[in-house]
Amino acid sequence: MEKEKLCLRCMRKIGNNTTCPYCRNESNKPQKEPYLPLKTVVGGRYLIGKVVSSNGEGSTYNAFDLQAKKPVTLRELYPNGLLSRGEGNYCLVNVGKASEFIDAKDSFLKMWRKLASLKGFTALTPVTDIFEDLGTVYTVSEFLGDGQTLREYLLGKEQGYISWDEARVLFMPVLSALDELHASGIIHGGISPTNLVIDSHGKLRITGYCIQAMRTEKSGMECELFDGYAAVEQYGMSSGLGTYTDIYAFAAVLYRALIGSTPISAASRLTNDKLMIPGKFAEQLPAYVINSLVNALQILPQDRTETAEQLRDELSASPAAAGTSAEAYSSMYAAHNEEYDDYSDEDESTPPLLDVDDEEEYEDSANKKNTVIAFVVSAVVCLAILIGVLAGFKGCSDKEEETTEISTEEQITEETEEETEVGNVAFKVPDFRGELYDDIKNNEKYKAALKFKTEYVDSKEKRGTVVSQSINAGTEVTSLNPRTITLKISNGLEVPDVVGKSVKDALEQLKSAGFTNVTTESGQVASNASQSGKVYRVVYDNPKADDWAEIPADRHLSSTDTLIVYYYGEIEESTEPTQSQNTTSAPPATQSQTQAPTEAPTQPPVETPDPNEGENNQTPPEGEGGAQGEVVPE
Repeated sequence: MEKEKLCLRCMRKIGNNTTCPYCRNESNKPQKEPYLPLKTVVGGRYLIGKVVSSNGEGSTYNAFDLQAKKPVTLRELYPNGLLSRGEGNYCLVNVGKASEFIDAKDSFLKMWRKLASLKGFTALTPVTDIFEDLGTVYTVSEFLGDGQTLREYLLGKEQGYISWDEARVLFMPVLSALDELHASGIIHGGISPTNLVIDSHGKLRITGYCIQAMRTEKSGMECELFDGYAAVEQYGMSSGLGTYTDIYAFAAVLYRALIGSTPISAASRLTNDKLMIPGKFAEQLPAYVINSLVNALQILPQDRTETAEQLRDELSASPAAAGTSAEAYSSMYAAHNEEYDDYSDEDESTPPLLDVDDEEEYEDSANKKNTVIAFVVSAVVCLAILIGVLAGFKGCSDKEEETTEISTEEQITEETEEETEVGNVAFKVPDFRGELYDDIKNNEKYKAALKFKTEYVDSKEKRGTVVSQSINAGTEVTSLNPRTITLKISNGLEVPDVVGKSVKDALEQLKSAGFTNVTTESGQVASNASQSGKVYRVVYDNPKADDWAEIPADRHLSSTDTLIVYYYGEIEESTEPTQSQNTTSAPPATQSQTQAPTEAPTQPPVETPDPNEGENNQTPPEGEGGAQGEVVPE
């Protein structure tokens, strides 16, 4: 292909045409500054075409690989305010911005190298090359110019939204890809209908990767946030970015696809937290899908579904669990407003962003799908019979409200009594925080409707207590639709290894680690001057054993546990030449265990070693045990 016969926008052959017959691009229009001029070759092989999108981090171009003879997508690092184009399109670092550019470049390279290592996921676009040229960095990935953004796809639908059956096939591979990204330490921060592209095979791809400084306000860079899809922490109103940030964005995009409306901005929801679902959708969507959206769209990160795995579990409920949909959930999620604002189009000036990434495949076989359909039909028939029986007891109630409200103050459930049907248990999830996990997991009532997953974390809370939970307190659960709840359990704090350190340094290190109840005891007498005042053992008060015990193998204890630090006593000069060496032993375990912490240890009397006697010929002081060697508490 010759440069003159290639459309520099869609990368198709156009012969001698000046206007592309496929994309209507006019080849005689130059590229505006500060973008690279058309037909520039970078990396010795990539022909630059039209810029597709640009933000404060850099620009994305459609390009052509002259060696492989195929179109590619190319990303250029060109942070606003840090670089300027010089002679020959070489990037010059602006005065006083060198360190900022180096930091941005390092973050950019680190992220894209991780992306390049991820393989085998259909939602992640393969990264094929990363190189430096013209004073900056470039990445090359698979060409997606033949696809369309999810935003364009949804706007092309007559009703403006899609069914859950269609959404499930599109979105579940993206959720698997997010799980892989998070496992690699990558937080996208920009998941939106603009950054999800449906390729020519109908697969949804993640694009729009940027360094984290681009996804947070007040980061010092010109950030890019997608209102309605950005989480509250990205506006600087909560904690830093985490896996929960992408979960919020993913759920917001799913909400847009299923409901046809962009969610209210997270910043606005802080003061007016009303995210509405029309009654007709509450009736049509499976109950577990609505519940998943409720959990994932919580405003505060600590209340929100935290991981892609958790959200995938909630969105992959069995057909039997899906049976509580329609009228049951229309009643449960009662609405307070009868009017519903139709979807208003997003800013048309936002260009389709075609960056690139990688991810995992999610495909159901035809046989499996047919089995599921058959199972669903059976479940629906059974449900219809059950509803008919229940209707005889409960009577008919008029449907007075037509919308569902999602609130982060409290899960939206009606005040209902426990179910009385045989074999069913229903209750509201308690606030497990501060409770011992051993007590929770053995409760038969909880086990009927909750499946427990645990994650142990370092915490000042008492070891074994719940620090946080993935399902909010007050959420109604039932044994007809068991939920998976992830509990973060306090593993206590790690006891630093202070053996060999001075008493002062040991106390400071233990205090810095979070331990407040620390005492010191002078145990053995040092055998040489270098040992004097150094720690040789640390034990703790084990209430279960009613005695002092060794630090656990994992070195984790509760911050409130009492520690006792044993150190070597000092050698004292003596004029009595017949005494034995190093005779002071540690006090028994029953002595001085509640002594207050001391900054400077007391020095017990010791006796001068006899130079004619061996080092092992030691005699214990009068009144103490007669065993030779080190004496420590049992």
